Amino acid sequence: MTQAVLGSTTTLKLLDITTSPNAYTLVGEVLRIGPIGSVAPEVDVTNLDSTSKEYIGGLPDGASVEFSMNWIKGAMQVILQGVVGDTRSFQVTWPDSPATVATFNMVVLGFSMDETTPETQLKAMVNGRITGDITWA
Repeated sequence: MTQAVLGSTTTLKLLDITTSPNAYTLVGEVLRIGPIGSVAPEVDVTNLDSTSKEYIGGLPDGASVEFSMNWIKGAMQVILQGVVGDTRSFQVTWPDSPATVATFNMVVLGFSMDETTPETQLKAMVNGRITGDITWA
């Protein structure tokens, strides 16, 4: 029998630097997050003593991340609207047991209002790139 867990109740939080002490604050009504991770390139270190190709892992490179949300003009959503080009700290918590938590910095590269039609909700999209290490807990 599977032990799979649905993504429902996953949370995205943004470090609110306007509070004292700073605290991770929920970004409301997030619809989609991901992917969160990094990948290390292979570095060819084959030399004249090698009898086969040899590789080592290079420096990990953070994933490009995009998330979308129902636009409700919540406090953290408004902050995200104004920080394009800035690096901000995020935290994603998944609902497995015990919860998996990823904390990372992301360069916010874009904010946009999604396509608007008479029959769909207003949505916003944020995209960026993870910079530095991801802390997994």
